[in-house]
Amino acid sequence: SLEAARLEALPGVGELYIRGASTFEGYHGKEHLTAQAYDEGGWLKTGYVCSWAPSGELHILGKRNDFLHPAGGRLVSAQRLEAIYAHRCPLVHQIWVTCEPRGPLVAVAALDAEAVFRWLQAEGLDLRSSDERAPRITAALLQQLREVAAACRLEPCEEVSDVHVVKSLGQSDDDYRQLATPTFVLRRGHLRRRYDSELRALEIRRAATTSGGALGGAG
Repeated sequence: SLEAARLEALPGVGELYIRGASTFEGYHGKEHLTAQAYDEGGWLKTGYVCSWAPSGELHILGKRNDFLHPAGGRLVSAQRLEAIYAHRCPLVHQIWVTCEPRGPLVAVAALDAEAVFRWLQAEGLDLRSSDERAPRITAALLQQLREVAAACRLEPCEEVSDVHVVKSLGQSDDDYRQLATPTFVLRRGHLRRRYDSELRALEIRRAATTSGGALGGAG
């Protein structure tokens, strides 16, 4: 999520605060949440990061907890990237992108079953052999993500460097019911906790690949 100090350092960018009769008075019986929602002057913190255009228009850049700070780049909106990858990558049904501060962008993705079936047929792979097809599907998915990034002219820091494939990110499976709302809005904190070990495995794999490449180059 976007830290206050980092947000304040961005010129012309800030969180949108509002005040008026249309705002709620607070959380019943939960004063600590009310205190978090309002500032000292009684302004409601919307959680949306905005900027002023030269024409005087207010541009909403995204929700505060949707921003990431990947390696070698500026702050990026995870929600924007997820929309791009989900709509343009044929194999993707759902996707969550994340990164450690100044780390490479990685993703957890659920596959589109029909697209996977067509891809397996096109590749001539045994539909019953999950051991054979799983690594190849992951490689094909990563390639598609990279092609989408290139086609959409995304910055290098917005390109997914590695991906972990799962069954679902939503409500269809009870094991994942806490990872998205009934309207399929991703719960990023829950996702981070649920896939912590998988994200660590991606980091170990990336480090091993980088180390191996460096050793090979040195030889």
